[in-house]
Amino acid sequence: MKEIVQEKRLGKGLSALLGESKSKKPEDIASEFKDSVDIIKLVPLNRIRAGVYQPRRYFNQTEIEELADSIRENGLIQPIVLRKAGEEEDYEIIAGERRFRASQVAGLENIPAIVKKINNHEALELAIIENVQRSDLSLIEEAEGYKQLIQEFAYTQDQIAKRLGKSRSHITNLLRLLTLPEVVRNYLDQKLISMGHARAIINSNNPEKLASRIVNDSLSVRDVENLVRDEKVEKAQITPAFVRTESQVKFINSEYVNELEHKLSSALGLESKISYNTFKNSGKIVIKFSDIESIQELIKKLS
Repeated sequence: MKEIVQEKRLGKGLSALLGESKSKKPEDIASEFKDSVDIIKLVPLNRIRAGVYQPRRYFNQTEIEELADSIRENGLIQPIVLRKAGEEEDYEIIAGERRFRASQVAGLENIPAIVKKINNHEALELAIIENVQRSDLSLIEEAEGYKQLIQEFAYTQDQIAKRLGKSRSHITNLLRLLTLPEVVRNYLDQKLISMGHARAIINSNNPEKLASRIVNDSLSVRDVENLVRDEKVEKAQITPAFVRTESQVKFINSEYVNELEHKLSSALGLESKISYNTFKNSGKIVIKFSDIESIQELIKKLS
């Protein structure tokens, strides 16, 4: 195995680099990991295996074939990024699995690779960065990568947002997509529905049915939002509702609210008001008092 270049850098930690990540290539970021040693080698393909922390699950075979044709013609211009795997001269892919697969198809025996000395969470971070920057990840794959950072490495959403150069709301919205049924996630993976569709579907009573309608009837995001709103209205009309607040829902059963308020006021000895919004599925209780002694007495009752 031929070693081409060996270079040791002090570098900066990943968290300090991500603010610059939009203007840097993934391999540039890789080269600046703290305590890493960069070694560019020609590595035999049969000594390389897929990355354990590869967030990407789907590879377009047509694109692989097209890249393989380019590699046959021009060679592999951009090295992949690896790390050592085990005691032997085996390696695990950190970034560049598509290039690795295309090189296999092209019939190469060896490919240039940057070998990094990085730990597991750095490997996952770098794999996500590389794929997101290249727009290679589907929304679900990206969300699953973030979920893995949270579950396996105890990251918070704020930490992920800061490290990956994303907004907190972007991270939150993507993670919510993982609550969708599998069939809906598959539609999203296949780009049959958009992020806007998916966010609206989350609030539906029947996400799978609505997703099928989107695909079959080419519904817009606004169409879906209106359908979900209609579902909420219909549910409010057939469900006992305790409501005293403005909304797009037609409120019913307000007599029951009055009865509950009377019972609560009698039990507490203080005037009480109940508001419940079935459209938002939330509500509140307001208790009126005239002096601090009334609150102290209420706390004693509740205790």
